[in-house]
This record gives sequence, structure tokens and C-alpha cells, in this order.
Amino acid sequence: MNLYRALFIAALCCVSLANATIRYVSPNPGSAPYATITAAHAAAVTGDTVVVGPGNYPEALAVSGKKIHLIGAGWDVCTWQGYLQFHNTVANGSAVEGFRFTAAGSHSIYCLTNVDSVTVRRCFITPTASLMSVYSTAGRMYVSDCVLNSSSNAAFYIQNSANGNIVIRNTAFNCVTPNNAYTAIAGPNNGTVEIYNCVFLNFTRQFDLSGVPQVIGLNNIFWDWNTTATYGNLPVGSVFEYSAAGQGAPAFPANFSNNISLGTNNPFVNYDNTSYTFGTTDLHLNTNTGGNLCRDAGYPSIQDLDSTASDLGVYGGPKPMVDLGIPAFPFALSLVIDNLVEVGDSVNVTSTGRIGPRY
Repeated sequence: MNLYRALFIAALCCVSLANATIRYVSPNPGSAPYATITAAHAAAVTGDTVVVGPGNYPEALAVSGKKIHLIGAGWDVCTWQGYLQFHNTVANGSAVEGFRFTAAGSHSIYCLTNVDSVTVRRCFITPTASLMSVYSTAGRMYVSDCVLNSSSNAAFYIQNSANGNIVIRNTAFNCVTPNNAYTAIAGPNNGTVEIYNCVFLNFTRQFDLSGVPQVIGLNNIFWDWNTTATYGNLPVGSVFEYSAAGQGAPAFPANFSNNISLGTNNPFVNYDNTSYTFGTTDLHLNTNTGGNLCRDAGYPSIQDLDSTASDLGVYGGPKPMVDLGIPAFPFALSLVIDNLVEVGDSVNVTSTGRIGPRY
């Protein structure tokens, strides 16, 4: 076992999961038992966790016949250049986090064939073809701390089974190329859709949901509209409360209440009214009028970390969005040997790493 492999594993082994095996992946030769996510998944059994180190992974994976937890090192350093599918009931309760998805020719994350209770969190998703960031045709799904980009279709398409509720928290929806046909959330939803502390950016049309169950939205911000802007289609009985909108937004629909009109007051620290730009855009609330209007302006019974009413947007909920999708798992990012050594000498190693907040 070489030095880098030993240190990589030592840095990660301080976390253990009961009744499960942790399988480590790294594209660097000798750094981990598996060089690909696909190989680690093939070896895994139900309940295992696959921990993926920094790197690029040009893979397509279908999780079937096992429940699994996939953890990347964060979307700034861990890129999945392909799609991920979850299907059949044995995969119920699976989760994925900490990746930047750049799928070509497919949905980036796809839940199908009756899989239930899949969690997607701390992911940055940009499909490079004509399909969706997330597509659910199955049961319940939980999405949080994500950036979902739409370049030619819906960012999130929902065609879930009966009672398959969708819960979306602390997520930014961004339309890369505005068009009347592109939406943030669309589909014939068959279960309730709940949307909390999200931000909708650069869409001409926000929603195109045609199902019967209602959509519930709290503490959301709608920003950077186009000249033909509309909120789109929502099922009868849908309720949005404590929302903020501006920059060319149409009038709030009748089913929106307790809302804030931002006008031209950009609420974000850095957003250029073109689109969300990875590495540049900062969706924290600013200190001027736009940001201040959104502070402590949320649903009264939902409090943020300072025990006041929630701020609006992705950083305003009880558990704000995690920057760069960093998981609650220790990762070594770099190792530097700072002395000349021969066989038998001690080695001085300086390492840098990361670990995100708990869930």
C-alpha cells in the first residue's frame, strides 16, 4: 500500500456506518480500492456507502437491486460525466450527494420503476442535451441543497406514482437559455409537491404542473424574469406563501399570499441577471434593500439558525444550502511531503481536507 492510498483511507475511516461497508473510489492509481463508481457499485450490497474522491468520472450507472448511498467530495471537485438511475423497490431509500452532474443525452438523475424515498442533495446538475436535470416517474423523492439547471426543457420533471410526494428544499432552479417552453418544474404530478426556501432564476415560465394534488410553496424567491414572464400552470388548490419576486415579475397569482415585491432591488450578493454562474454567483442575501426585504420574512413557524423567522431563498431555511455541495464526510484534497526522506526516515506530511456541516 503506497503512502497516498494509506493517507486517503486513514482520512476517511474515522467515520463508520453500522452494518455497512464503506467503499472508496479514486481515479488516481493506488489511491483507493476502486477506480470507478461503477466498479464500487458492482461490489456493493444493500446498505453500503460508496465514497468518491475528487476527480472526473465519465460513467453511467443504474442502481438496481440494492439500497446504496453515493457520496462525492463536493460539486467543485467531483464531476460525474454521465447519468444516474435508481429503479425497483430494492433501491428504496438510496441517496446521492456531493457531485456535479454533466450528463449528455440522458436525464442526469432518473427515478423509475416504483423506487421510493430517493434523496438527492448537495448536487449541481447541468444536462448537456435536451433532457432534464431530475426526472421522477416513481415514488417519493427528496431534493435539497442543489442547483438544477435547465438548458432546453424542465429542470425537474415529475410524473410520480400515486401518493409519491416530492419535497424540494434550499434548491436553486436556473434557466440557462430562457424560452417559453422551458420550465423549472413540470409534469403530471400525482403526489403533493412541497417547495421550501428555493430560488427560481431566469425563467420565462416557472411551472407547468397538471396533476390533481396541490403544490405548496413557502419562503421562495423568484428573480430575473423575461418580458413574457408567467408563473405558468399549477394545480387547483395550490398555495404559495411568503414569496418574493421582482425584476419584471408578473403580478402574484390569487393563490399567492403574504408576498414581497422586490421591484428592481436585486436581493443577492452577486447575480448578474443573466444566469447562475458556477464559481461567481452568490445567492446569499445582500445588505441592501432587496436582501433586507427578504430577511426574517418567511413563514412565521419556520425559523432559521438564529431562531428568527426564516429568511427567504436557499440560505434562509432551518438548514441553509451547503456551498459547493460539500458532504458531511471527511475528504483529503491534497497531501504534501515537506522533507527529503530515505527508507526508514519519518515523513512530514501536510494535508488539506474538508468536511461539510451535519444534516
